[in-house]
Amino acid sequence: MSELSILFPEPVTVEVMGRDVQILPVKLRHFERYGKCAAALVELFSKAGVQQINHYAEKHSAELREILRVTTTLNRWQLWRLPATVSVQLLVEVVRVNSSFFGEALPAMVRALNGAQSSSD
Repeated sequence: MSELSILFPEPVTVEVMGRDVQILPVKLRHFERYGKCAAALVELFSKAGVQQINHYAEKHSAELREILRVTTTLNRWQLWRLPATVSVQLLVEVVRVNSSFFGEALPAMVRALNGAQSSSD
């Protein structure tokens, strides 16, 4: 029997406007959308200014709502009511938490690959 086990990340709870909200792991079907949204967010912070924030809002508000819908326990109505600054802060937490999920899984993947290479030698 294989000693390989797959890490399943546990949701992380954060407080948003007095409410507990769970941040969920990104699912494969949302991975591309998450990547685009996260990349746009990193670009925003690398050039943070009023013009860049307005550009981000213009181009990415629908994506932001969509990715927060599938990576948090907030429903559509709750997301529509969130202030823009809170939504962006929440996306930052989603990126941070999901990065830690990937960071936790990475050593196990490296060990699995190293085991596969040494067993084939």
